[in-house]
Amino acid sequence: MGAKEVLSEILAYYKYKVDNGLCTMEELESAKKALEENMEIYGTVEDFAKFYDKTPVNVRVAINRKMIAKPKRKVLYPFHEFLKVVSDKWRKDKQLDK
Repeated sequence: MGAKEVLSEILAYYKYKVDNGLCTMEELESAKKALEENMEIYGTVEDFAKFYDKTPVNVRVAINRKMIAKPKRKVLYPFHEFLKVVSDKWRKDKQLDK
């Protein structure tokens, strides 16, 4: 199996555990810390808008009003920083508030 398939399967299994309340607090904290500190996931305004089913204008407003981190070339924003400013309503609309 290639890296893409392995990563996809690991993430799918972890999502299954999270969604079904099967993770210990230690597992949740460990994953959160590892992702925030060691894994850079970037996206464009359009990527975030598609993910949250919002307009690019709404995403830009959230970024311009609340986000301190500066984008990389190609205007990619760190997803973990955007998570800090995303509206709770967007999560509910996306049904991520489980």
